[in-house]
Amino acid sequence: MNIAFISREMAGLDKNGGIGTATRHICEHLAHGGQHEIHCYHTGNAGRDRRGFEQTMRSSGIRMRHINADANTAGGYARRPYQIYETLRSTQHDVYVFHDFMADGFFCLPAKKYGKAFAHAKLGIITHGPSLWVDEGNGLVSVSPARLSLYDMERLCCELADFLVSPSDYLLDWMRERGYRLPERSVRIPNFTSPPDALDAVPARGRLAPADIHELVFFGRLEERKGIRVFCDALNRLSPELLAGREVSFLGQQAHYDAATIRAWLRPALDKAEFAVRFFSDFSTTQARGYLRRPGRLAVMPSLRENSPCVVSECLENGIPFLASDSGGGKELIQEDDRAKAVVAPQGHALAERLEKVLEDEGIVIPRPSYTYSGILENWQTLLKNAGQTEASRGDSPPPDATLLFDLYTRHVARRPRQVLRGLLKMWLKDFAGRVFGLIPSERLRQRCLVTARSIKRRYF
Repeated sequence: MNIAFISREMAGLDKNGGIGTATRHICEHLAHGGQHEIHCYHTGNAGRDRRGFEQTMRSSGIRMRHINADANTAGGYARRPYQIYETLRSTQHDVYVFHDFMADGFFCLPAKKYGKAFAHAKLGIITHGPSLWVDEGNGLVSVSPARLSLYDMERLCCELADFLVSPSDYLLDWMRERGYRLPERSVRIPNFTSPPDALDAVPARGRLAPADIHELVFFGRLEERKGIRVFCDALNRLSPELLAGREVSFLGQQAHYDAATIRAWLRPALDKAEFAVRFFSDFSTTQARGYLRRPGRLAVMPSLRENSPCVVSECLENGIPFLASDSGGGKELIQEDDRAKAVVAPQGHALAERLEKVLEDEGIVIPRPSYTYSGILENWQTLLKNAGQTEASRGDSPPPDATLLFDLYTRHVARRPRQVLRGLLKMWLKDFAGRVFGLIPSERLRQRCLVTARSIKRRYF
């Protein structure tokens, strides 16, 4: 089968997070042994050594191509998806797989529905968490027209997909709770976070004694959603005896907060006990795993919300002792018998109580994964084989002028997204126009959108 993955991140090419890690490894596993012909369209910023990286991927059976989609040009969030559509519409693959974040498939998925492109292909989505989900976790939900449009764009991508894969049941539930009409073929399949040569090479269950824990490592980006302030609050609550002589490290890219801010948050703990504080913001995934595998290190990931965190998978697959948040889908990755000792509520007092028990007398059991790589691969093979056998219901048939409106939409939305986007959505996708249009906050703006859309239609058609 000829499969194309479209991603803004790719591990090894640019500084990435979970999307890049998961994308690279699903490509590697499906290409392994020549099972499938894999193409990857990278839509993010080009890496410094793109040519060398493409050669490396080619040796693994993966053909890379960069789509020069400049997000800084006019059109805001809609511009890059439009450039991606213009590139992909003339390509020939059996399956196209996009991620939900930033709506790269925003023009491709409706183009298939309205008969403009991809007539014989299947278009799928892997959910890593849409922008609304991310913004909720960071306490930064926006009311700006542009950001609200992005929320709608990502939702549309999920709803129009032929199939949708989520690495967690948690995120599927989150989407349904917010009214997403997900495809009939929506399934949970955990992410790959290691290459094929790591297939099921999971270390045996073990235990780390209190005296052997020399370093507490916050493992994740330095942002609100990852629980950075929860971690600092917990350390400030610990007795000085438990901190003295140990080290505290922050292993992750700088995001909302910098080292100076975090040191200031830790001032109460630093005033009562002597311990080193270090920051590592430029490690690759491989370097981070190597660092955590060294004896005496306990990874802590107290995220406020997570879909299916790669950091948890990486710890599970490498025998790294850890404490993770019980919020979101991370706990689904852990064997049920091991969950109680491996997860904790993402609150400062709860994490402090658990760390106190771990550092004083209990130590920590190294948990086991609830999944196997052979099982993940089998689930993907089954999904790809069956994806095209039945079409998911999309509601009412497209209106007679669907093709005309699609042309209208693609021609103008990338240039004037704020005025045009929502008004055209109402005219264009009647099967859920009422819900989308109802999200516009004011009657005046709704009328402006309609007037703008009608004037463009009169002028050009």
